[in-house]
Amino acid sequence: MRRVTAQCAALVAVAIVAVATLMPTPPSADAAVAERWSALAAPQRPQIHHPAKRERADRPAAQQRRAEKDRRDEATLAVSGTASTYLGTAGYVGVPSVALPGPMGGQYTGAVQGYVTVCADRCARLPVVDWCHCYWGSADQRVVDLSHAAWPLVTDRPLSAGLVHVRVIVDDPALTASITATSRRG
Repeated sequence: MRRVTAQCAALVAVAIVAVATLMPTPPSADAAVAERWSALAAPQRPQIHHPAKRERADRPAAQQRRAEKDRRDEATLAVSGTASTYLGTAGYVGVPSVALPGPMGGQYTGAVQGYVTVCADRCARLPVVDWCHCYWGSADQRVVDLSHAAWPLVTDRPLSAGLVHVRVIVDDPALTASITATSRRG
């Protein structure tokens, strides 16, 4: 019986070897990777342009960007000077707001006329709700009157200081239009 079992085991081993030799061998891992990559399209090389040609091609776009920046800058008025403080405007007492000198677009209608950015220790965008004479044209000229509520938004100085050096940026189209109209009339 042992002999039959040994012969069967030998026969099975021969059959396995025969089947293995008849089977095709799978491609190696390197060959499979190479085949996958070869199926992909070859990358296109970027065209190298001559710098002078690129500059000519970019010139109209650069001119357009410059013209847009100039239009934005024309619509922006920035003035540095002294800011004073006032209690506030009727209907806006307790609301952070400003009064601008008339030549800078300030006026009173009971509504918000536009917005300005006022910078001292920090900047704040504030509504323009009134106008002030602000000693305009004199040595004591003020560029903005800050409401009591607006004062702490732009400076750490105590309200009792009364004056602070600021930069006022008028970039609101509604205000810049009124400044342009005022300057044409004057």
